[in-house]
Amino acid sequence: MIGSFESKEDIKIIEFGAGNGTLAYDIKKSLNTLGCKNFSYEPIDKLPSNSVEKIYTYDEKKIQKANGIIISNELFDALPHHLYEIKNNKVYEKYVIWKNNKYEEILDSPSDSCISKRIKKIDKFFDNAVGEVYCSQSSIFNSFIAYLNKGYIVTIDYGLSEKDLFYNGKKNSNISVINDHNFYENYFYKPGFSDITFQVDINELLYNFKNINYELSYLGNQREFLFDLGIGEILGKLSSLDKPPEEINYNRYAINQLIKPNGMGSYFVTVHSNFDTNFKFSEIKLNENLLDNIPLIEDYPQRFELPGVYKKNNIIKEGWK
Repeated sequence: MIGSFESKEDIKIIEFGAGNGTLAYDIKKSLNTLGCKNFSYEPIDKLPSNSVEKIYTYDEKKIQKANGIIISNELFDALPHHLYEIKNNKVYEKYVIWKNNKYEEILDSPSDSCISKRIKKIDKFFDNAVGEVYCSQSSIFNSFIAYLNKGYIVTIDYGLSEKDLFYNGKKNSNISVINDHNFYENYFYKPGFSDITFQVDINELLYNFKNINYELSYLGNQREFLFDLGIGEILGKLSSLDKPPEEINYNRYAINQLIKPNGMGSYFVTVHSNFDTNFKFSEIKLNENLLDNIPLIEDYPQRFELPGVYKKNNIIKEGWK
């Protein structure tokens, strides 16, 4: 992608929703390993991080528009959503109140007309249903425009077409509450310590990109995407590395988590661009430098820990010895 720009200037890579900078750290390390030099990386989030990777906060006054690539990795599922419920053909919004020393949910009139407008766009009648709406008028798309003259937007997230989220006129909540690798239906579970995420409406997302004149050039799942980029060859090469078995197993397990068909491998990946480019995923050739210098997982102050099943695998392996 970097090489597809005509200019020789440094290409700016901007990551929205960078968290503590783990992905930024890994991508910069990998690009340097592959010999790519003409890029700068700007991880952005709503809040700064106390990690070793500097995280920039969004500030319109400091924006310097450039040619580049925006990375949106599990960003849209984390944006604020409106929760609604339809009862007797009337749309209500769900609100949270603090009562009797606990959080409670109440129904009241919608706070934004975008809720009803979004529901009307769904070509299906339903009643007595609950759901979520991300009001796409959010400034996130304006931010994309503000940062790029011309470039790509790479989106990795999970979701479905909104129409597919409905069954027999009823829709179960598409909120996921995750705490310590466990999923909960109660979104009041350990407030502030749980990750609340939403299924992304892919059709609406594609519509919003088209609205800002970004055309779709790739749509697939994460498993296909990574295999196209050579992750299968990397898995094969891992076993022959002169590394301790524990390190090889750790990296192999991490890769397997990314490509599991019933897990993260089913996440969707889109690539949009706002300029004519000859870059095509179908013509990508494996970079041999990648196999000679596989960027193995390194220690990072706030790296997300692999779940307990990996630790169990280690115990089993020790037993085999």
